[in-house]
Amino acid sequence: MKFSILVPAYNEEQPISSCLNSLTSLTYGDKEIIVIDDASTDSTVQSVERFLDKGVILARRKKNGGRAAALNSGLQKATGDIIITTDADTVVPADWLQRFKSHFKRQGVIAVGGAYQSHNKDKPLANATSVLDQILNGVFRKSLVPNKLSGVNSAIRRNALLDLGGFNENSWWSEDSELGWKLRRVGTVVYDPNNIVSTQYPDTWSGIWRRKFYWGYAMGLKFREQMPFNIKLWIRPMLFMALFLSLLTFLVTIPYGIRMYFVPGLIFLLLLNLLTLIYVPLGAVVMARNRDRASLKTLPVLAVLPLVREFAYVFGMCLGFCKGRVGSIKPSWKEKTNYKDTEDTEKKILI
Repeated sequence: MKFSILVPAYNEEQPISSCLNSLTSLTYGDKEIIVIDDASTDSTVQSVERFLDKGVILARRKKNGGRAAALNSGLQKATGDIIITTDADTVVPADWLQRFKSHFKRQGVIAVGGAYQSHNKDKPLANATSVLDQILNGVFRKSLVPNKLSGVNSAIRRNALLDLGGFNENSWWSEDSELGWKLRRVGTVVYDPNNIVSTQYPDTWSGIWRRKFYWGYAMGLKFREQMPFNIKLWIRPMLFMALFLSLLTFLVTIPYGIRMYFVPGLIFLLLLNLLTLIYVPLGAVVMARNRDRASLKTLPVLAVLPLVREFAYVFGMCLGFCKGRVGSIKPSWKEKTNYKDTEDTEKKILI
């Protein structure tokens, strides 16, 4: 079984060396590593060229087209039975491919998704976000998430991917989710919470906001195209909306006495607990399992972080559904040089 590892890269001159060091060190022999430079304006190409003598294949695009377009360019060059996608700021474990292979031996499996955690755990916000994702993806085993695949750690049978037309280049910031939904209709998609890669997480509140805002915005665009009947897609936004409505009802009924505001107040506190406080003890368990000693800095953040992330997600979803359009905002929270442009564009969307 041959694996083709696709690594789309746009202005990743700093982290891509660590990524390629881990990929070229994989113990599995029958593999090819294809880096697709999406018309970078920095020294990404020069960083990749240092690994060409280790078997890395470099594909260069003349025009920036986004992650899905870059992956399709890599797919055209791939010769493996299994296509694996990851990011240029990600480090993988030595037995990464063996773990994927064990799942594809099962009858009917056409795709396998893995887990991810923060590579920059020394940053409290990044670590807290990583712990929260480990709770949702590991402890809850993605039971609240409607998709088992993630762009940073997924493996897909090449023939199944080609049958679906590759990666949807019009699916802004949600090509992995859309692909996962399509694949579930034709075969078995497996999630392995123990196959974990390390990737860079945003380490500022603005970065966390943008990341979730973009995902929500992309989901809003999808909802506007077709309102899917999938209860998992609705759990988180509906829970947040219920929290907001219960708080509003509680505030409005305060002047009428405890008999009126007791029930909405109780509902608000219960929902608030589901979105915030419940993650603190779960986070402590996850960090103890990971032997993470940064709990004193991380646990307090976990009491606030879920609320901020869900608000950003729901806000982005509403904007995307009501008046969003593909390409109207910058595609990545990692492009710090574009933050001001992103803020200006988000203001225009609101007008």
